[in-house]
Amino acid sequence: MPANDVTQAPIYHSLVQEHGDVLATARKAAEETRQTAQDVLDFSTPPRLNAPAEAAS
Repeated sequence: MPANDVTQAPIYHSLVQEHGDVLATARKAAEETRQTAQDVLDFSTPPRLNAPAEAAS
C-alpha cells in the first residue's frame, strides 16, 4: 500500500483524531527548514545588515 493511500488504513484516521496529523506537521517543518536553508545558503544577493534602531534615526 502506498504511503499516502489512507483509504485502506482506517486506523490512520483514528490516530489523526487522537494525536493530530503528525505527518502533515513533519512535512510543514521540513518545508520551513528547507526554505530557511535555501535563504541562508543563497549567495546571489548581498546579505541584509540589521542596523541598530538608534543608527536608523
